[in-house]
Amino acid sequence: MRSRYPNPGSALEYYLWLFVRLSAALMLLAGAFGLAYAVVTGRMQTDVGADYRWSFMPIRWHVQNSNIPELVPAWSNPLWQVFGLVLICIAATHGANGFRVILEDYIHHPITLLLAKGLVFVLLLFMLGTAALIIFNIF
Repeated sequence: MRSRYPNPGSALEYYLWLFVRLSAALMLLAGAFGLAYAVVTGRMQTDVGADYRWSFMPIRWHVQNSNIPELVPAWSNPLWQVFGLVLICIAATHGANGFRVILEDYIHHPITLLLAKGLVFVLLLFMLGTAALIIFNIF
């Protein structure tokens, strides 16, 4: 298993390790900001319990049985489009980096590891491109 801290001789590994820590904190803050903004501006006309259930446990019947307004007007604002895209980019990169670390733990053959990392990178680019297309409604 890997050490909790990166190899001090590898600058890239250190920056990726630091990115994971900072991106996790940033995602939590961004989620809290989005939820607080929605509550303050009246986008969520529900009680606090329903807000938390809808935000942190988006099970199908929680979303269907709520009176949360349509999101299309909010997503037409360029600020929220950029905010959503940045949040998705950070989350996808955070997850891909974590998956890369897991691959390095369990795949020991160099060629197989290189192919697996390449596949993770291609999937990351696909996810980011798809997110940009969906958020900005380009197609």
